[in-house]
Amino acid sequence: MGAKFYSYSAGGPTPKFSPYHVWKAYRIVSEKGPIGRKALSNELKIGEGSTRTILDTMIREGSAENTNRGAVLTERGKDKLSDSGIHLEEVDLDGLTVSRYNCAVLIKGMASKIGVGSEQRDEAVRAGAIGATTLVCKNGRLLFPGDDKHPDQKVVAPLRGVFAVEDDDVVIVGSALTREAAERGAVSAALCMNEKSGLTWHEGTSLISQDTEAEDLKALALAIHELVGRLPLTMRSKNQYGVRCEDGEVIDGNYTGPVLEESLRKNQIIRKISPTGPYRGVPIVAVPILRKKEALAVIGVVDISKGAVFEILNRIRKERL
Repeated sequence: MGAKFYSYSAGGPTPKFSPYHVWKAYRIVSEKGPIGRKALSNELKIGEGSTRTILDTMIREGSAENTNRGAVLTERGKDKLSDSGIHLEEVDLDGLTVSRYNCAVLIKGMASKIGVGSEQRDEAVRAGAIGATTLVCKNGRLLFPGDDKHPDQKVVAPLRGVFAVEDDDVVIVGSALTREAAERGAVSAALCMNEKSGLTWHEGTSLISQDTEAEDLKALALAIHELVGRLPLTMRSKNQYGVRCEDGEVIDGNYTGPVLEESLRKNQIIRKISPTGPYRGVPIVAVPILRKKEALAVIGVVDISKGAVFEILNRIRKERL
């Protein structure tokens, strides 16, 4: 356990994919690669745009590479998957769980991070499962957290048939009406537990990532556009072109500009007259969205009054100081 990975919530209010889908992408590419983006999208059951974001990041960080037949994992990617500590199996646990399909995840050496199991259950439910059962291995027995007697070891015997369980290991069983939902619940609960322990596959979920696409920036950009009195507003992520908003609408869904690019490059606020593009000769303030001192995205506000609005705001600010 402990492989560093990345996570995305596709930018905008509604995440298009989760850490589970990133983990799943690694597993699918490992088992079925070479695999094309469309086929991977179908396997993940998410859109091609989201799949492209995941796959492009895997390639950029050296975990995958493209071939003529599709994507394959590199040795680095194989190591990340192997080191993730996520071992998944479908199991039949009659009488122990709450729904028809059950998928179990073995997490090595993490029993000390478990409370009463409610956090894992809640995370599995948020991911679409009906529930989750958490077990810890103590003195060679698989037990409910905080209970030295239950469950009956005959009931959990199928887990020992698929996993090499040792003391201090954790088993999370996601239960749902479909196998897919049971798997998603179990893996999501495991990934969440790893994040809270500091052993994560990712660097934290954020509203915006460096790969957030224009479609996912629209709602946020339009909200900010209204907040600044509908001054023309532009926004893009570091690795994807973005949007341009005017008069309460998105008028360009594939936008970048020189001031935005300078702000992203320098990781700092830029105030200057735009030298080119549709706002040539007009003052622009570009503000980067930073995480760990590195720009994820940038927002640009265009002062079509050619400085008057920002001069008034600056004067008001100074008077209040």
